[in-house]
Amino acid sequence: MKKFIFAILFVFVFCSVSFARDADVQVWREPGFNPLSLKKIFVYPVDGSNLKAGLQKGSGGLVPDKYKESSNLDKWVLNGITSAFKKNRSGRMIAKDYNALIEDMRFIYSDNNYEGDTFYKRAAEMGYEGFVVTTIEQEFATEHIPEEVRTYTEYREVEVYDHRGRLKEVLRIPEEKYEVIPAHDVQYLRTYCAPRLYLLSDYTGEHKAGVDYSIYREYQGGPVMKVVENIITASMQKMFSK
Repeated sequence: MKKFIFAILFVFVFCSVSFARDADVQVWREPGFNPLSLKKIFVYPVDGSNLKAGLQKGSGGLVPDKYKESSNLDKWVLNGITSAFKKNRSGRMIAKDYNALIEDMRFIYSDNNYEGDTFYKRAAEMGYEGFVVTTIEQEFATEHIPEEVRTYTEYREVEVYDHRGRLKEVLRIPEEKYEVIPAHDVQYLRTYCAPRLYLLSDYTGEHKAGVDYSIYREYQGGPVMKVVENIITASMQKMFSK
């Protein structure tokens, strides 16, 4: 849709999260721009076409097809935006998904002209100030762990008896042990979310705020879509923050 150019003027804020094994977060916004000042925005359908993790031989896939439909992902975007405004106590934000906005336009304008400049002009007339474009994708990453020798101490108990055969004391004798952990590969699931916030007053220009959010989590057959929900929600909360 647009080229996402990382301008030098953007302010970078690095964050961390607690729900991920490993996370990398970059949040930026144009100096002087406050996303919390917006009162009415809409959300474009999330691009989840690259949620393909687990589509391997003999695998039915980790991500059910229904979740690749943007409407299911859009709900998490809207929930994340709403929770961000509640958390920051920044008043009421009206946020709608793209399909809901089109339905409103049909009701107000009674035609089917929803493309190009006309679409953005009508959205502005309806009071919308900005919109969010989000991409989310997943892939497997493999990390090779070299052979490791682990040393540890075990204690062997020795009973000491006197000349009458009575137990005198119990000695704990330390013994150094070692364990060889063979080289092996560990597979991690990488989930990446990149929302961008644009203003309707400059809808052909660059985004005013955005987030790059990556989670690396060891895959053990866990709830993959919960990871997707978490990263979408957290990304919105980071973008719409003080």
